[in-house]
Amino acid sequence: MNRQKKTARDRDVSSWSGVTGRERGVSVAPPIMDGWHNGVCSVARAIIMLAFLGFCSGAYADNQEDPRDAAHAWRINHNPQLERMWGINVIGVRLVSSNWMLQFKYQVTDPEKARLLLDHQAKPYLTDKPSGAMLAVPAMENVGELRQVSSLVAGRDYFIIFGNASKVVRRGNRVNIEVGAFHADDLMVE
Repeated sequence: MNRQKKTARDRDVSSWSGVTGRERGVSVAPPIMDGWHNGVCSVARAIIMLAFLGFCSGAYADNQEDPRDAAHAWRINHNPQLERMWGINVIGVRLVSSNWMLQFKYQVTDPEKARLLLDHQAKPYLTDKPSGAMLAVPAMENVGELRQVSSLVAGRDYFIIFGNASKVVRRGNRVNIEVGAFHADDLMVE
């Protein structure tokens, strides 16, 4: 027989090109398809992708402000004015009860000025700026409204709890607190 027996290399070439190199009269090298090379390429691609994602997420994280830092800056800028007008220092707004409620916490410095915050006629509301949702103080059947109504003492911390039933307000959102004539705007949820 004039036909030569195909070698392993010829079989590999014919499997990817359909025609052997000998039949075309050219020497064609098959693509490298061994397991070691593919594994190295996969690892290299994964490292490059992770490095790229790490770079992108680092740039994204730099643009995001930490809610604790923003809340601290708000307190530094606004507490002197609130203390002068309303006799309180805002401690902060925090998500509590697995994010089902928000706690507005403040410290009384002048009980006479701060008495409006405990007035039963003044209904407290928290407004979420991104969604526009207005949250009220929940009233429990046996407990009543979840806000303190005792007499005010200078240097003591007080709180008002707002319901967040649909979890509309999230950490990092900006909110406004309103209790009668009292307004605290642009508070950061911690």
